[in-house]
Amino acid sequence: MVRREKRDQREQEIIEVAVGLLSETGFLDMRMSDISETTGYSMGTLYSHFESKEDLIVACAHALCQDEQGLFDDVAAQSIPDIEKIITLAQCSWLISTQHPKLIEIDSLSLMASVWRRATQRRAEALSCQHEGLASTFLEIVLKTIGNGINGHEERSDEEKRHLASHLTHGMWGLCVGLMSTIQSGYASTLCPKESGQTYAHFTTNYRCFLQGYGWEETDPDAVFARCLDVARSCLDRTTWFKTGDPLPGS
Repeated sequence: MVRREKRDQREQEIIEVAVGLLSETGFLDMRMSDISETTGYSMGTLYSHFESKEDLIVACAHALCQDEQGLFDDVAAQSIPDIEKIITLAQCSWLISTQHPKLIEIDSLSLMASVWRRATQRRAEALSCQHEGLASTFLEIVLKTIGNGINGHEERSDEEKRHLASHLTHGMWGLCVGLMSTIQSGYASTLCPKESGQTYAHFTTNYRCFLQGYGWEETDPDAVFARCLDVARSCLDRTTWFKTGDPLPGS
């Protein structure tokens, strides 16, 4: 194996160990010395790959985004209506946020200016490109859905439909981020504790109303969400980092 291949392999190993530790302890409690101890690499070796802890966080976020891109592609390839692909991706986001909150924390931290400014430029740019790829994949699904699941926009021009798809895409992920933040806060634990099953009901209600506002017409939305949840679990279980655990209460 040539020197460059060995270096790339070592860097990937460090990233995988770091993601594993972060998923257990979180960013604040993880130390570079923990990674050194787990991998057996010296601190000097770690810093020869990553200039700072923040640089490593961005690298970890990029690895998770690559896993997400595989997930998005998997959902996009499913033989289900495009509107159900949108709902399935929302279900995936929900499952990840409820079952892997510390992985969500990695992604959130990597987008903070105080973190990515201390990362190397090439890692920050690679992560930005990865996020653009995720958005592009989802946008294409939404475009196919307008007029074929999301109704009432048949008279719009192609340019207007693309603007509408962009708005829906931003709105959906804004709702994802908002719901994820609520889940992880004391607000959610007070008003809809997990054991009551109400967190899942809050999720489905918000998304149903969101999609209906854009023109989704469905006589039995609960059945659609249940089908999509099964697809989401199957797709997530084919990822590296986002495999699902026990079913959610009330799901």
